[in-house]
Amino acid sequence: MTVHTIMLPDMMHDDAPRSVIWDDETGTVTGEHSWVPWMQEVLAATPPFAMVDVMGTVTLNDPGHDPADFLRLLWRANWRVLTEPWRSTLPPVFDGVEITPMVSSPITSVALDGTPMPPPVY
Repeated sequence: MTVHTIMLPDMMHDDAPRSVIWDDETGTVTGEHSWVPWMQEVLAATPPFAMVDVMGTVTLNDPGHDPADFLRLLWRANWRVLTEPWRSTLPPVFDGVEITPMVSSPITSVALDGTPMPPPVY
């Protein structure tokens, strides 16, 4: 069993670091962070799981076991997880891992005048 404890700023608690505890063997998550219940719902869903918003779509194929997919869940809980100093506090399982990519929404790929724009980088 590999359990990883992640401390992540929680905007619902004045950005205090709160725990996200991920077991990548059982594919479960617990902890104090306010986004943990949502993460539990995602991990309980039948994959693939699509995260959709105005920026685009991310398809998570195995968020309970794949570090790239789980990193995307952490990003959703607080985008700063990918920036310093937070990125360097992540457990070694995330070393060198790139976040599961987002496919840009058509609305973000076209300027208001209709001209094509390069896809955003997330």
